[in-house]
Amino acid sequence: MQVSDMMEPSGRVFMKSEFGPIGDNWPCFSYTKKNVGQRLQADFRPGRDIVIYVGTTNPETTENPAHRSRIISADSIEPNQIPETRKIVPEEQWAAMTAQYGENPWPYSMAVLDAALMIGPPFSEARVFTPKTYASFAAMENRGNVVEAVGGDREAVMALPVKRIELRLTEPVKRYMRLMDSLSKTIEKTIKQEAARMAALIEARVKSGGEYTNRQNPLRTAPNQSDLVALILRKWTADQMGMCALCGGPLTVTKNRMLQASADRIDSGNIAYDDANTQITHLACNLAKNQWGVDTFDHWLAIVRDVRTVATSETA
Repeated sequence: MQVSDMMEPSGRVFMKSEFGPIGDNWPCFSYTKKNVGQRLQADFRPGRDIVIYVGTTNPETTENPAHRSRIISADSIEPNQIPETRKIVPEEQWAAMTAQYGENPWPYSMAVLDAALMIGPPFSEARVFTPKTYASFAAMENRGNVVEAVGGDREAVMALPVKRIELRLTEPVKRYMRLMDSLSKTIEKTIKQEAARMAALIEARVKSGGEYTNRQNPLRTAPNQSDLVALILRKWTADQMGMCALCGGPLTVTKNRMLQASADRIDSGNIAYDDANTQITHLACNLAKNQWGVDTFDHWLAIVRDVRTVATSETA
């Protein structure tokens, strides 16, 4: 595959001088100047554009000689997510870099959504393949900044062969990526609305936990609402393939309250609405399970299914 396969034909190519290629030791796009982030937030579109790493010429920073002044990796980033760098980079690597370069040397980072390494060594020389862009790195205003490759430089980069890699991402980045997946255009708008409704109900339950009305409301915990919406949508569409986790019937968007989708805690004794303890069911199935227990519900379901099967065979 080529760099062009990671972006749209009309996409923009941004280049930045880096110590080394993208990898598990530093699985994010980091920078020190705020204006770098501001520019990418304004100009970069994930899936359309690409960021290209070029190794520095300094042997103290770019230790591998094969990487110096070479085009070494390609990334698609999420410019609207800027978590703390120390929360993305492995602890031991962060400790080593801060010991060498001082406290919080790269305060800003962006999540990497797609990553690839250039095929090599030998890797392509930036001054040969992208002469105009590489020369512009020397300008004072471009130190530590991104520079856009245009014209022949852009075409040369897009034609370079790459090998896609999967990064070991930290949980904050994973949560964000799950949220972005949940907002996919392939998911029906009505299902997204149902997920938002369920998330709002859960949030209300969490807030009212411990309060007294005519009884004390049980305590519950849940992630923030955006993460909760992502969790519900993933359970509904991907994990459960649109089926009720209790009865196996299809989940639908309906005005029938019994068939309405409901976020259910698998273990009612566990107060958390989290990935391991949440499933999507019909409201009637959820209420029945909670009222009479899983064993009684499963027994009832087996009887109903058997009666339905017999009735169907008799009318066939």
